[in-house]
Amino acid sequence: MNRRRQTKGLVRTTAIAAFAGLLMSWAQAGFAAASTLQEVKDSGKLIVCGVDGLLPYSSSDEEIPGFEVEIARAMASKMGVEAKYVWVTWDALIPALTSNRCNAIINGMFITEERDKVIDFSAPYYASGETILVPKNDDSVKGLEHLDGKTVGVLAGSVTVGYLEKKAIGNLKVYPDQNTIILELNNGRIDAAFLEAPSAAWTLQNDPTMNIKIVESYVPDKRWNAGVGVREADDELKKAFSQIISELRADGTIREILDSYNVPYYPVME
Repeated sequence: MNRRRQTKGLVRTTAIAAFAGLLMSWAQAGFAAASTLQEVKDSGKLIVCGVDGLLPYSSSDEEIPGFEVEIARAMASKMGVEAKYVWVTWDALIPALTSNRCNAIINGMFITEERDKVIDFSAPYYASGETILVPKNDDSVKGLEHLDGKTVGVLAGSVTVGYLEKKAIGNLKVYPDQNTIILELNNGRIDAAFLEAPSAAWTLQNDPTMNIKIVESYVPDKRWNAGVGVREADDELKKAFSQIISELRADGTIREILDSYNVPYYPVME
């Protein structure tokens, strides 16, 4: 008789513990987002994951912090807090976020299907893609179609090689690194270059003596949207970012920051 009572008591205790655990799981799932946003507001700090020395995107150098850091600061200011960066390597950005080392990734993190399986994203705040570079005195190039018959420098191993080959545009000359391409264009050994926009723009900004310009009229067909990466449970934080991004896009703040780094502003892919 006593054994039966003990067994029933044990079953009851186990059931209560299991139910309590289930309630706790539900609570954590339902309130994680609100608590993260509240934690940010209570602490007065938005902890952001980024990569140091990845200019023009991000840097710990206060003199030249990078456009992503400045955008993060503008977002944090709208939230009423201060942005603080945790510096990691590029491949450690998502693991650092999911392991709670930071509240968000704001570092040129493009929204892709693969990444969306692991983390969540805010609304996009800018788009990026390739850009065309030509000598300053060349006004004949307005788009890819005007590269026909010209010698175009492209980066080995980049998506641009296959992209232009498929379109049968230009006489392609493949180089191992971007700096060599820019130097070859500056010295007149090639007619144009087709490169990743932010990095190309940054190179030109750091050496304004170069006889090269970006073809501003060209908007690439293939673009990637950058969004703020957040944990999947942080829905309220994601919504807060999306609202702030809408405001910063509307008032021109994001475009102004990109312009200050000479980075072409491409419309977000809807």
